Amino acid sequence: MLFNPKNVKLIIYSSDDLAGANIAETMISTYGFEESEEGIYSKDDILLFQVEGSVKDLTTLPYSPEYCVVASRHKAESGNKTLTVHPTGNFGKAQMGGSDSRLQMTDSHVMRQAHMLLHEKREKYALEYNVTREVTHHGPTDLQFPLLYVEVGSTEAEWKDMKACTAVAETIYELVSNEICAKPSLIGFGGPHYAPNFNPLATDYAVGHIMPKYSESYMSKEIVLELIGKTSPKPDYAAIDWKGLSGQAKKNLTSILDEVGLRWEKTTNLK
Repeated sequence: MLFNPKNVKLIIYSSDDLAGANIAETMISTYGFEESEEGIYSKDDILLFQVEGSVKDLTTLPYSPEYCVVASRHKAESGNKTLTVHPTGNFGKAQMGGSDSRLQMTDSHVMRQAHMLLHEKREKYALEYNVTREVTHHGPTDLQFPLLYVEVGSTEAEWKDMKACTAVAETIYELVSNEICAKPSLIGFGGPHYAPNFNPLATDYAVGHIMPKYSESYMSKEIVLELIGKTSPKPDYAAIDWKGLSGQAKKNLTSILDEVGLRWEKTTNLK
């Protein structure tokens, strides 16, 4: 049976994820979540749920929330200390969960608020971490509600850093406990993985899915419609990292956006 009270928010983490478990345990001990079943905790309209195995491979859950936040580790070869937020999906072949050429629903307003809260908590705890958006990547892609990841990384040392995990726990709890601020909703195209030209837009805009330069070979009308259709609320326009796409990709993209009737702007015009 679906647990579907109005406006319920869902927080999930994997039992295999050290950072996710540390974040979840901090929320449980700090905010008074009560265990209703093994691995399932609740407080008011918030559910905290432990998933066995990888969240990236999920295709269904026994809940129907307003939106879902995944508390997770972030892993990167750079080893940089990082707090991140990102939507999920695959522009081409699915290599880390989800379906080919399919994006998971996400909420740009929730994404923006999580991003801003991470900045706030970094300052509160004097963390020497980068706070950044990531572009859309990996699964899941097939859940029937908006989802985003909030992460700490990029190595085991950071996954065990309880000050950083506490900052992420506070971010997630305040995110799901408060009203979400509305800003113009955008989708993004171009640039590298950590979206340097989209990060500054968070002050005034809510950016949902971002398709990076390394995925531009998958540019098509179908995938552009997937970005539009899987970003809630419906995007007001598309933001393009103009120097972060090849000339041919820009030509193809702007032609598609004009055809589907979505206004577009260069990121430099939005800052």
